[in-house]
Amino acid sequence: MKKILLVIVFISISVTNFAQQTNEMKVRLKDIASLIEARDNQLIGYGIVVGLRGTGDSRTGLTGNTLRNLLSKMGVSVSGADLNSRNVASVITTATLPPFIKKGQRISVTVSSLGNSTSLSGGTLIMTPLLGADMKTYAVAQGAIVVDGINESSSTGSLVKNQSTVGFISNGAIVEAEVPVIFSDQHNITIVLNEPNFSTVRNTAKAIQNSGFPGAKAIDATTIKIPLTDLNSSDLITTIAQIENIELVPDQSSKIVINSKTGTIIVGERVRLFPVAITHGGLSIKISNEDGGVFNNQTGESITITNEKNSFSYIPASTTLSNLVDSLNQIGASPKDLVSIFQALKESGALKCDLDIL
Repeated sequence: MKKILLVIVFISISVTNFAQQTNEMKVRLKDIASLIEARDNQLIGYGIVVGLRGTGDSRTGLTGNTLRNLLSKMGVSVSGADLNSRNVASVITTATLPPFIKKGQRISVTVSSLGNSTSLSGGTLIMTPLLGADMKTYAVAQGAIVVDGINESSSTGSLVKNQSTVGFISNGAIVEAEVPVIFSDQHNITIVLNEPNFSTVRNTAKAIQNSGFPGAKAIDATTIKIPLTDLNSSDLITTIAQIENIELVPDQSSKIVINSKTGTIIVGERVRLFPVAITHGGLSIKISNEDGGVFNNQTGESITITNEKNSFSYIPASTTLSNLVDSLNQIGASPKDLVSIFQALKESGALKCDLDIL
């Protein structure tokens, strides 16, 4: 009896753990899909950034003319004034206008250098209209720019990290005009997935059917059409709120995303690696004024050439994400080296996934 009891307890714990893992894997429908009518709109604008510390545009043709026109409209006489200042830069401002947003609400904007400015750090964007595809103004941006990158130099050296010519202003634009969302079909709600996937759209349709909408049907890898009854259509807001909070288990991607600028690597759960032998290393050249290298008569500097001799490493098959991470850690490569390794593994056919390099 004790053995039977222990087995029952073990099975109960296993079922409970599996149920907890399944619940943790569930996501809300609103996080992976949206209404077909609820679409974003892109905005763009040209503006001026001021307040830079000598890192603005050095060739001030476009920037100078823009600044001259701006000051003239403000009633400032610029006749004969020298506007050749490196504290100003021309920029392109971009933003995304979400659906259902109203006048007076704020959206975030991205500011990118247009000229030869070396850094936008510490700058302030002057009032910039943001235009839609119809060339009408939908928002106006202004504010201090936050830059993640560093580009500093001195007489002895320089420091460059990430992008210093692209900045961000959180809630930096005020919406001046809204794009109305019109529900063209009053008898159906159409849901579209953010990413096409036949497995996910099947799971989504089943989850919607089990939540009181038995007529829900998947049309293709992205679209689900949900017929509405008279009761549902009479209170459309409540119906949409109920649908978008339905939970389901989406299909997990087999993808590796690499940001070559920052060295960030994201590996999906479904990525699989077949057994492979690998070696990584190469030729390195160091030029310095120190002794111990081959002397170069032309430059007066010493040159040291080293050839790394790395032996082959055997990487076993990886059936889980943790095994894959352990196998890659055995190589001892840096994130920068892993970019080349992933590309080589993909070309060899040993790595089964989609490789997305940003």
